[in-house]
Amino acid sequence: LILSILSSTVIVIVFKIQSKINIKLFPVIVINYFTATFLGLILNQQQISFQQIASSSWIYGALIIGVLLIIGFYLIGYSTQKIGIAITTVTNKMSVVLPMLFSMFFYAESISFLKLIGIILALLAMFLSVYRKRTKDFDIKYVYLPVLLFFTIGLIDSVVKYGQANLTDSEVPVFTAISFGIAGIVGIISAVFNTTKFKDFLNIKILVTGIIIGSANFGSMYFLIYALEKSGFDSSVVFGVNNIGIIALSVLSAFFIFKEKFKIVNWFGILLSLIAIALLTGFYKIIFV
Repeated sequence: LILSILSSTVIVIVFKIQSKINIKLFPVIVINYFTATFLGLILNQQQISFQQIASSSWIYGALIIGVLLIIGFYLIGYSTQKIGIAITTVTNKMSVVLPMLFSMFFYAESISFLKLIGIILALLAMFLSVYRKRTKDFDIKYVYLPVLLFFTIGLIDSVVKYGQANLTDSEVPVFTAISFGIAGIVGIISAVFNTTKFKDFLNIKILVTGIIIGSANFGSMYFLIYALEKSGFDSSVVFGVNNIGIIALSVLSAFFIFKEKFKIVNWFGILLSLIAIALLTGFYKIIFV
């Protein structure tokens, strides 16, 4: 779980650096997906045929995740342009409520009073940590964008949970590889209709950035799947702690590395996130014993 949080935070940091050195984002995203695919194939320890993959119980989940990853990427970019970064970021992070609810009800996970309080605090912490005042109004006709983004990102994590429930340990690398591979293929097809030139994929800065993000992206899903399987926590807890951990660590990274300024409400969100993690994981028992 910690490795998944660290991997996802690396993605945020590298994207921040990428925006400062002003390199094209689309080819970075495509290279990132193929890097993640390559890592999954390298880590795969078993001989597996195309026929075995096609007949597996998790193949449709991998296909859905792959397509949704690209759709989510486009929605984040378009929503940021039309709605603004504040609402887009909040919507992106709050979408964790879907996999949490999916885990609790579809897999009949326990719902204690403290867990419920922890989940509510986690959602509040996510909102407050990334809260930014809107600098301009948006056209109401684009209100559908954050709604689509909410369900797209939430559905990705929900399908990851569904896939994990049908995976053996040895299948995790190939499941992850195929999910990112589908996203990469869809990205290449999209490049035909995009302004991106194929020579951009050979730019050394774009290549390096894409490889770093791809490695971290692979780690975020790979370690998340194992956290869902091995951590001993309910899946709803894993999703909650994973997301608030990413947000808290990203905010701290932005403050210490990029010297960004944050409001008191953002720091209050970080404090709430720590309390939520303590409640969800049972760490509070260690503190008070």
